[in-house]
Formats: sequence, structure tokens, C-alpha cells
Amino acid sequence: MYHHHFGLTGPPFQFTPAPDALYLSSTHREALAALQWGLLHEPTGFTLLVGESGVGKTTMVCSILARRYRNVRAALISNPRLNFDQMMEVVMSQVAPGWSGHSRLEVADGFSALLDGLAPGQRIAIVIDEAQELSDEAFEGLRLLSNTDTFEERRLQIIFAGQPELVARLARPEMHSLNQRIGARANLKSLNSAEVREYIDCRLRAKGGKAAGIFASSALAYLIAHSGGIARRVNVLSHNSMLQGYAAGSKKVSLPMVKHAVGEYEDLLNAKGARRAAKKSARPRMPSARMRRAALTVTALALAAACALLIWSQSWITLSPSHAGNIVKSAVRPAAEPYKTGPGIPLRPAAETVEDASLEDASLNVVIEASRVAVEPARTALAR
Repeated sequence: MYHHHFGLTGPPFQFTPAPDALYLSSTHREALAALQWGLLHEPTGFTLLVGESGVGKTTMVCSILARRYRNVRAALISNPRLNFDQMMEVVMSQVAPGWSGHSRLEVADGFSALLDGLAPGQRIAIVIDEAQELSDEAFEGLRLLSNTDTFEERRLQIIFAGQPELVARLARPEMHSLNQRIGARANLKSLNSAEVREYIDCRLRAKGGKAAGIFASSALAYLIAHSGGIARRVNVLSHNSMLQGYAAGSKKVSLPMVKHAVGEYEDLLNAKGARRAAKKSARPRMPSARMRRAALTVTALALAAACALLIWSQSWITLSPSHAGNIVKSAVRPAAEPYKTGPGIPLRPAAETVEDASLEDASLNVVIEASRVAVEPARTALAR
């Protein structure tokens, strides 16, 4: 591993909580104090810790649980996508090892018995990480669960740790009953520039090194400026910068090495954001050529149908050369005498002269020709 190259006893920038290298800024101290109060004393039974992704919420939660208070039985829910029944099974497996039961009634009875059997001063704590992902059903289940604790001194403590979206969810009208019960609240903020420098040095000192001995001053300043004060990003940039130094065989991380690490990281973030935006805006589209052909086909078919209807309505009586004599005879019939018509077709006066009949026959041919012209584009489009 690269940490041996820099004379360190282990990797300094881990991506999991590291209690042995816990850095506490002023905002981290406030968050830790709120969690401790929530575990031991909060009279409402509910505590809320909020912070942006990567600022260290999970680290704070793991740090407070690592203290293992003797009078607290704690359960950590790290998968908020579980339904309420599944969550309670996880809770029972952690606070009452060896307990067996699977039905909702068995879980409810087992938890109530466990709560009632606590000695004075003891309590059960349920800590839920990434709580903004909880379902409404899970939130309501936890609220009702707290109702089972009827003692004057709260024996059940529920702690929500999540991103700012959690505050927005709790502010919804249907969450009012739960939101008004939350007592202790803490907001974990990002680090300022001085705190980022102290954070990097704290991590390196925990493994036998120093920031000034591993990073050039300009390199460290550039890394701090591009970290955004987010602890997780500091870990990634510091780790990748030291890898650059290790690959180059250098005992000190230079400015170009940090710039390379920052560039790769930002390119990755930008590409990820672009893919997300493209996926969100993408819509199924028909190619323009196909769309034009489809439009032409629909138009041609509609015109052909209209022409066919016109032909049918105008030519219920089929005219042929063998009926020419009848046409002449019909020409001298009284104008009031109609032709025979089909069912539902309005009566039509007889042609007054042979020339009128010929004109009518000619108009029929024109309509037939128009229908043929209209149908032809449809055939061509469909053939494509």
C-alpha cells in the first residue's frame, strides 16, 4: 500500500468511520453533544441530526455508538429502505440477541416485554442513518412505537440522521404529529478552510505523519480550496493525490499531483451530472423521416377514405352502357320522379337531360381518379 511509501502506519484517508482519527470541529462537537443527549436524556424520545452528504453524519453516529454506554441498548438501522416490520426484526436482533419471532404480533409483544423489563435508568435507542429514505409507513410505525413508552422517564429513544431533504419531509402536513415530537435537533455543517487543514493533519497524525511533511504548501492550499469543506471529498482528493506521489516515486505530494487528482475527480462529477441530466430530459423520439412518412400515410389514408365515402354516396346506382337506354328514357320522366336509392341515402332528382347524365358520369370518373391519386402516396409510404 502507498502509506508505507510515506512512512505511515496505515491508510490515513479511509472511506469508513475511523474512531481512532476522529476530528471534531465546532459543528461536529455540537452534533456529537446532541446525539449524546438524545441517547441519554431527551424527554420527547426523538432526536434529529441533519447535514449534507459527506459532512460526517455516519461518522458521528458510529462514534457515539462506539462509546457503548452501559445503560443503553442501541440498534443501528443502516438500510432505511426496509419496511417497518423488517426494521423491527433488525432492532430485536441487535438489542435482544437470541430472540426469535417473525410475525408482527410476535415482534410487537417481544419489544414491549423488552421495554417493560428495563431497569430504572436503562433505555433502548434506535438510530436510523439516511433517514430521508424512510417510507411514510415506517415513519408512522416509529411514531406509534414511541406511544408504547408510557413511563415518565423515556426508555425509548429514536434518532434520525439524514440529509436536508429529511427536514422537508417532516415539514409536510401528514408528518406534523411526528415532527412536533422531535426535541433535540442539530445541523452538521461543512468545514471551513482552517478546519480542513486541521482535518487533514489529524488524519495523518493518527498514522504517524504530518500534513506539512507529506504535502507541499501550495499543493495543500489547492486541495483545501477545491474540497468544498466536505470531509468525504477531502478524503478522496487526499487519497488520490498521495497515490499520484506514490506512482511518481516522490516522498512529497506536489501541486501538479494535486491538480491532476482534483481534475479527475471533478471530471467524474461533471460526467455523472451530465448523464443524470441527459437521462432526465431524454424522451422517446420518432426519427424525422419516419415521422414525415407516417404523417403522409395518415393523410393519404384519410383522403382516400373520404373519397371512397363520396363515391359510395354518389354512385348507389351503377351506370353502364347497357343502361344507356334506360338513362335516355329516364331523362324524359317527370323531374319529380326520383331514382331508387339505398337505405339511408337521401332522394336524388333524376337528370333532366341526357347531357346531364353524361356530366354526372364524367364527374364520377373524376372522383374515381382523385381517389386513385390519393391512395397512391399511401402505398408508396407504406412500402418504405
